[in-house]
Order: sequence, then structure tokens, then C-alpha cells
Amino acid sequence: MSIAGRFSRHSPDGVPFPGDEEFMSGIRQAELVHAAPQAVWAIYLMLTAVVVAITWAWLARVEQITKAEGKVVSDGREQVIASLEGGILRNMLVREGMMVEKGQDLLQIDPTRAEAQQNEGEAKRLALSGTLARLLAEATGKPLLFPTEVRALPQIVHDETESYVARRQALEEAVGVTRRSLGLLRKELAMAERMSSKGLMSEVEVMRLQRQVNDLTLQIQERVNRFRQDASGELVKVRSELAQLEEQMVVKQDMLTRTTLKSPVKGLVKNIRIATVGGVVPAGAPIMEILPVGPRILIEARIKPSDIGFVHVGLPVTVKLSAYDYYIYGGLKGTIDYISPDSLGDDPTKTGGRDTTYYRALIRSDVSTLHQGNKPLAVMPGMTASVEVQTGERTVAQYLLLPMIKSQEAFRER
Repeated sequence: MSIAGRFSRHSPDGVPFPGDEEFMSGIRQAELVHAAPQAVWAIYLMLTAVVVAITWAWLARVEQITKAEGKVVSDGREQVIASLEGGILRNMLVREGMMVEKGQDLLQIDPTRAEAQQNEGEAKRLALSGTLARLLAEATGKPLLFPTEVRALPQIVHDETESYVARRQALEEAVGVTRRSLGLLRKELAMAERMSSKGLMSEVEVMRLQRQVNDLTLQIQERVNRFRQDASGELVKVRSELAQLEEQMVVKQDMLTRTTLKSPVKGLVKNIRIATVGGVVPAGAPIMEILPVGPRILIEARIKPSDIGFVHVGLPVTVKLSAYDYYIYGGLKGTIDYISPDSLGDDPTKTGGRDTTYYRALIRSDVSTLHQGNKPLAVMPGMTASVEVQTGERTVAQYLLLPMIKSQEAFRER
């Protein structure tokens, strides 16, 4: 082969064959000497990159997640608002879909009837308190003193004072004659004792007079005691009546308080059935419902039976609400609180025969709202969501090799 032919020979990759260098010019030989190290370094870099990639694939770990569909549900049962006594609707203070706090007024029922019963009972209670004060003075013989609340009512004070004075006068008249007779008899006894000491009268006569004095004194005392006993008997009756009335007053006050219906929980107003001002509110009939909203959101998720094996209570969950773009507003973080012990399913007649078997899981979120800057975004029951349950981790290599492993299983089938 000629020298020109040898210079034209090259390997398939463009590199001259060994031994051809002696037939090349000096410039070409210099180019080959400098080109060889660059190619070697390129190979080394490629091998290094492959090793680093393989090492990273075996060491780097990614989360394993199980996806499920879900929706926001209320943290508690719906509260039915009703009036025990019923009445006439005076004012509706809320509207459908309104968020209310615990204890907030919802509506007012006309309190006229309840107020009339309350006022009637209060007037009777004050009158009985005045009577009680009079009977206490009569039964104990102490001066007549009225309670402060009764002294503010001149009519009751006047009537009870007149009754007290009249009864005392009747008592004084009843024992007045006897007391005058007793006074005369005591004078006669004193004279008889002086005469008896001088021997001018027998002691038998003195004893007879003494017995008469004792009898009259006893009659007066018995009359006074009977007066006080009668007052004591009436006092017991009035006290009993007053106690019963005060119990009734508690009930009437409760009725008056219930004319304003309040929300038992924080939540959303729904299903307002009676909203006409002046309309009749039947006793015990539902007026509206309150859907509880707790400090943390509860999400109900449907987990497929094929995914339930690695899902258990306590796993961390990310909830992506369909109403808010996850990449803009983020999602809710929470944990699984409950998983149904058995699978559930919808009625096949309503699902077109599709298999809708699922496990019911309840997820409790850490917060109750999302935020757009400083503005809170409400999360309400009924919102749909995508639920991602973190069930574990695996390496990137395992993730990449999984299709190959599955294909090997497929080749073993008959």
C-alpha cells in the first residue's frame, strides 16, 4: 500500500489505525497527541455521571402516596333549632348560609304572653312576701318589718299594715275585758291578804281569790297563744305557697328566656323553614338547622380496597380542595382519625352497576381555613377535595425498576 493510501486509512470512528503515526506529518501527530487525553477525560466524566446517577437513584427517597376522593363534613351532628312552647315569630336574625357563633341570637318569638305570665307571678310573689312579713310579726310578737323589695310597693305595705293593726286590735279587744277583770281581782286579792294577815279574813278566801287571778291570767295567755298559733299556721301555708310560686317563677323565667333562640354551636345556618315575621311557630317544630363548624376541619375520604393495606390511623395527609387552586392557595395538612372496620358501598342501582366499594376514612385537619395573604379563605362543609395519604417512602431506583419487576411477573403467567 502506498504512503498516500495509508494516510487515508481511518477506523470507523475516524481515529487512525495503530502504526500510521510514522507516515503522518508532525502537525497531525501533535493533534493526535493532544486529542487522546481529551477523549479519555470525556469518558471519565460520563462514567462518573453514570455512577453518581445510580448512587443518587439508590439513595434518594421519594414519598409514596395513596390518593382518594373526599369532601369536607361537619365536625358533629346537625343541630335542629325548635321552640318548646311555640308562639309568634317576632324577628328573624339570621339568613341561610350565615356563619353563627355559639350563643348567638337566631330569632325572637313574641314575648308578650311569657312576659304577662312572668309579671303576674312576680306581683303575686311580692304580695305573698308582704303577707309573710306580717304573719311573722304576729307569730313572734316582733315589730312589723317589710323586705326592701316590698317596701318599694306602697299598696302592699299599706294593705298588710292595716291588716296587722286590725288583727292586733281584735286581740286587744278580746283580752281587754279579761285584763280589766284581772286588775280588779288582783286589788281584791291584795286587800284580802292584808285582812287575812290581821285575822279578819280566812286563808281559804284568799286562796280562792288567788285561784281566780291565776285562771284569768291563764285565759289571757291562752288567747294570745292561740292568736300566735293561728298566725304560725298561716305562716307555714304562705311559706309553702311562696316556695311553689318561686319554682313556677323559675319555669316562667325560663319560658321568657326561650323566646330568644340561640345557637348551641358555632356553625352554618341551613334549612330555615319559618321566616315570615308574624307567622306561627308551632311548639316543638323544627325552625332551622345549624351545621357545626369546629376549630378544625373534618374531611371524609373514600379509600379504595386496593389501597387500604398501607393506610392506617395516624398517617399524615395532604388535602387539596377543589374550590381553591393548590398551587396558589396551598392545601390542608392533617392526620387520619378513623377508618371504617369494613368496606362500604353505594347502592348499585344508583351507580349504574359500577363497583363503588370503599373504606370510609375521617381526616382531621390542623387548621380550619386557607389564606390568601392575610385574608382567610373559608372552608365549608360540602366542598370536594383530593386527599393524598403519605403511606411511606421508596428510592428512585425502586420506582424506576418497578415496571420491570411487574413485567417479569407477567412473563410467568400461563
